[in-house]
Amino acid sequence: MSSVTIDMRALPYGLRSIVKHLGVEKTIAILTEKQGQMFYIPKQPTADHEVVKIFGMDVVNELLAEYETKHYQMPMLHKVLMQIRNQEICKELDNKTSTIQQLVMRFKITRQQITSIYSAYQLERNHETQLNLSL
Repeated sequence: MSSVTIDMRALPYGLRSIVKHLGVEKTIAILTEKQGQMFYIPKQPTADHEVVKIFGMDVVNELLAEYETKHYQMPMLHKVLMQIRNQEICKELDNKTSTIQQLVMRFKITRQQITSIYSAYQLERNHETQLNLSL
């Protein structure tokens, strides 16, 4: 399989650590098998702990530093893929590299869904711009 690159900003925060340490392909494999499951992150992880066997010590230490609750729930794969798809739709509409109709055919979703995704993105972007201007 060729190396896949994605914009890490499109991923849920905890998943960024996993992708950073394990790569996209291995992360997708883990998500496929473990999606939705809750993992306990021990205060002092050891090599024989289940979560270390799955993710590796580097990922567990990074998750431990980020999550004070000591638990991490794997996101659902389809939700992650949807975020990446939505980001790609917005990028292509911003850059005018695809039409809405081309995106409808490529992603097999309706014109209304494409428009809704892009409208939400524009509202968020405008809100961020207004916040930056007020600072």
